[in-house]
Amino acid sequence: MMSTVIFTSSSLRHKALASIIFNNKNLNIINVFHEEGAPLYDLVKKKKNNNLEIAHLEARMLTEKDFFELYIDTQKKIKKISKVVPKLWFSTEDCFEILKKINPSQILVYGTSIIKGKIVDYFEGKILNLHLGLSPYYRGSGTNYFPFVNGEPEYAGSTFMYLDAGIDTGKIIHQIRPNIISTDSFHQLSNRFLVHSFKTFSSIAELNLRNGLCEPISTNNNRNEKRLVYKKSDFSEENIIKLYENFRNGMLEKYLISREEKCNRVPIFEQETLKN
Repeated sequence: MMSTVIFTSSSLRHKALASIIFNNKNLNIINVFHEEGAPLYDLVKKKKNNNLEIAHLEARMLTEKDFFELYIDTQKKIKKISKVVPKLWFSTEDCFEILKKINPSQILVYGTSIIKGKIVDYFEGKILNLHLGLSPYYRGSGTNYFPFVNGEPEYAGSTFMYLDAGIDTGKIIHQIRPNIISTDSFHQLSNRFLVHSFKTFSSIAELNLRNGLCEPISTNNNRNEKRLVYKKSDFSEENIIKLYENFRNGMLEKYLISREEKCNRVPIFEQETLKN
């Protein structure tokens, strides 16, 4: 049976991803590598006058527990194939040599530090990456946060792409948008969409091994010209205030009224067999 390896991080959401994909009986998950690393919460704590930022992230963590702890029970079943590795390990010679010996049919990547080096070239076309955000419109960090800060929910989504040497520049396999409810809070919307994204990633991985995927497209093929790149350092009290103002002022209701028109202006790429 063809084999799959998962590269991800070590927080609750990343463990949930591994568990959801592991539960797909049509995939043979042989290894899960969880990367260590300081989460955004730890970085924010180092800043001064950041009470609002910490409150926002603590609310996110509490909501993640509600959404993801259910899936972590499965993690016990995959403990034997799971390993915690140091930050940036996926770009090391050690990782490359281990992967050459394992020789998986595909590698699924979500939420790691940027992967560089020999592994990218050696496993070209076999590394599938889940990017939270619609590439090429929003790239970098907070790609499903800043669309709501900027008042444009049509730019929120997930992009499944082949990994290349750039940052969120690989060929696009499939894209999805969240199913938004007018009464959603930001954290409810975000975490429900994470579950949707993880399940879609599982389906893509299965389809990739079973029947193959439709020809991917370049990130430059999208007609809309918006190109925004954010860094973790762009996360601030000012944009948190703007985020919550947008939700209070009916941003979601306004979006839902004209959703079709707005989304048509922001085209995405979909595999026919995975369309909702």
